[in-house]
Amino acid sequence: MALQLPRFTRCCFCLSLRTGSLIVGYISIVVSLLFMAAISFFLYHVVMFVNHNQNQSNPEHSPEELAQVALGVYVSQAFYLLVFLFLLIINIMLVVGVHTDKPRLLRIYTYSGFFLFGMSIGLVVVSMVFVGFLATLPLLKWCFINFLCLLLVRSTYLDMEERNKPRVYEMQTLYSPQQAPLTA
Repeated sequence: MALQLPRFTRCCFCLSLRTGSLIVGYISIVVSLLFMAAISFFLYHVVMFVNHNQNQSNPEHSPEELAQVALGVYVSQAFYLLVFLFLLIINIMLVVGVHTDKPRLLRIYTYSGFFLFGMSIGLVVVSMVFVGFLATLPLLKWCFINFLCLLLVRSTYLDMEERNKPRVYEMQTLYSPQQAPLTA
């Protein structure tokens, strides 16, 4: 049994699907760039802190503890950077695909987006178990907005596919011999 996803005809009840997909793409590009800049800035400060406190003796924390915590921060921030870099790339593909009317790029975006949506649902479950419901609410809101944007882009992709697909009826009448009308 297949899951039937809804299909939009308009974005926000007033914009075309194309315009809505472009808005989603451009906003996502800006957000990805901002998050990448913020993570890089945070990572720079962590590196500077570790370099500054590496040789100083601290009675509360040993240099090995500091190095272990720093390594965890480096790995987690590198993961975040990779995720946002991936989002940046697929959002550029979305914008290029909509501008050049290439449904193949939108299909790749949709599949990648649904893969990331599944990963974020897993993150919601894990954070609800370990952090609690109230801390998970912003992540749930983000997942819901992400799902609506994916449905919008998917609807744009399906609309492009239908526009670019030749109609069978027109093809049949184009190549069939003309018949004379019957008279009685």
